[in-house]
Amino acid sequence: MIKKVKPTLIVAFLAMTFGICATAFAQDAKPFYRGGSDDQIVEAPNGAKVSAPYKQFLSEGAFGGTQIVEVRKGVWTVAGYSLNNYTFVEGKTGLIAFDSGSNIGMGQTVLKMIQEKVNKPVVAIIYSHFHYTGGAQAYAASNPDKKVEVYGHPDVDKNLAGSSGLLGPMQNRRGGIQLGMYLPQKGPDAAYGPAEPHFEDAALNVHGHVPVTHPVKDGEEVMIDGHKVVFYHVVADTRDSIIAHFPDLDLALHNAAVVNMLFSLYTLRGDYYRTPVDMVAGIDKLRSLNAKYVIGGHGLPLSGEDAVEVPTAHRDAYAFTYNQAIRSLNKGMNADEMVEAVRLPKHLREHPMLYPAYVDHEYNVRGQYRGIVGWFQEDTADLHPPTTKELGKTFIELAGGIDKLIASAQKAFGEKKYNLTAKLLSYAIAVEPDNKKARQLKADALRQMAYTTQSGIQTRGFLLTHALHLEGKLNWKQPPPMLFFGKPTVKGILASAPGTTLKLLEISIDPEKSANVDRVVTVTFTDLKKSWALHVRRGVAEVNENVPEKVDATIGLPRKSFARIMTGDTTLTKEIEAGTAKVQGSQEAVTEVLNSFDKVAKDQTRPEHLHL
Repeated sequence: MIKKVKPTLIVAFLAMTFGICATAFAQDAKPFYRGGSDDQIVEAPNGAKVSAPYKQFLSEGAFGGTQIVEVRKGVWTVAGYSLNNYTFVEGKTGLIAFDSGSNIGMGQTVLKMIQEKVNKPVVAIIYSHFHYTGGAQAYAASNPDKKVEVYGHPDVDKNLAGSSGLLGPMQNRRGGIQLGMYLPQKGPDAAYGPAEPHFEDAALNVHGHVPVTHPVKDGEEVMIDGHKVVFYHVVADTRDSIIAHFPDLDLALHNAAVVNMLFSLYTLRGDYYRTPVDMVAGIDKLRSLNAKYVIGGHGLPLSGEDAVEVPTAHRDAYAFTYNQAIRSLNKGMNADEMVEAVRLPKHLREHPMLYPAYVDHEYNVRGQYRGIVGWFQEDTADLHPPTTKELGKTFIELAGGIDKLIASAQKAFGEKKYNLTAKLLSYAIAVEPDNKKARQLKADALRQMAYTTQSGIQTRGFLLTHALHLEGKLNWKQPPPMLFFGKPTVKGILASAPGTTLKLLEISIDPEKSANVDRVVTVTFTDLKKSWALHVRRGVAEVNENVPEKVDATIGLPRKSFARIMTGDTTLTKEIEAGTAKVQGSQEAVTEVLNSFDKVAKDQTRPEHLHL
């Protein structure tokens, strides 16, 4: 049994959309944070207060329900079931699957839908990028008598392990905020956006990744179940995205930066610099194929004239943003000036496939400034800036007391300058964190902006979550109710490269606990006969495959035992007692090394594992 819950994501999200909105949006109108859209607040079916154009965008697209689209004979796409698409190509003996969703349950459900159309097992899987690999085990299970081949960019497995392990806790929290996972289900502050299926059976919510068996090179040709497929590397929301071109079907499957809304050149959850130069190159590669049928990882399939015009509109929007950002920088503009100067042309601003449901164009422009130049905007006072708290004390003094500063913020609120209201109160709260009047007024300003923003999939979640946090109704510093990356599993660790999880210990070193520790411990996976050196060196941890001749101690254990320790299912002490692990050399060194790392709470992405 499944139910739709608040949106969730597997890293990365995510430039996902399926809907087309015919309502043009006016970038040049008075901004929503200055009261320009107060008259456009409407109520969604769950009571959420949202922008009327945003509501229309969601209602007119495939977000409202599942669609099974027969794109052409032998090619089907399931859209609207979750955040991503699921595409299947019929081969000689079975189905070639393009992406699999976020968990095993999604894979099972979608495969059942398709097998009602064509009763064949999955013989091959193609990953568009590392975000939607979690249903692959369900696909593989449909063909137990044959090893299902998995095709993808060479970095898919590494990026999946790195994203979930390296910044998993941060991505879980900020991604959860972004998609409204902290928000109530009903009422004015309710989450309103695309939902992700969640299953009552916990086993179905497991991320069932299957490692890539065929890492494909850029331009590589492969025969897959009777179809020639040509693979190309592209960059979009991830750097491991691909295009899979089926020349005999006049079909291009892709994760290039072409969706049904404005693509995020910057995401509020935090990510690498998404340079439009790379994205434009990927879209141009897609355009050069001249495929009649174009199906992305997100968005409804395109065909005919749309398969040409829509990618062109996207590449022009991102090329314009980048080129005008460079032009503005060369004119000596700072980030604020650049935001004012770089406005999309009217035909792109009002293009139905470039609606800003996911990202405000302003964020894309600011992302260019930071990505190209960095944080310094040539105001040398910012080289060593005062803290927000110090500035707050000065502003309070200048205003004649905190009550007068709050009164100034109240005046700004009355003038519908909601962004100014919120910023003034940031300084007040920095000085008096528990000032209820300041906290409530800032919450009111953020809430008003949330109700009127057209970027409901991202901006609305941050604004409302912070508002409720200020009111003491939730703590946005804690992990969300559902985790994008979930807790690590033994199967997941074993599916990654042997040293991947061990390498992640480098980011968990506690500089205070390890200040006086200089020890080398060898970790040997006895079943693989492979060793790594774990060197804790006064605040720094180094994991290296080159083991020095002289070490303080050696920990020997099977890789599965190590995985169980990392998931919190056991401890090193228990494994030693059971005879599955052995320590040779200095026990003191082992203790010092393991005690040098953070102990992460069990409700975080990485459980409490570094203890004896």
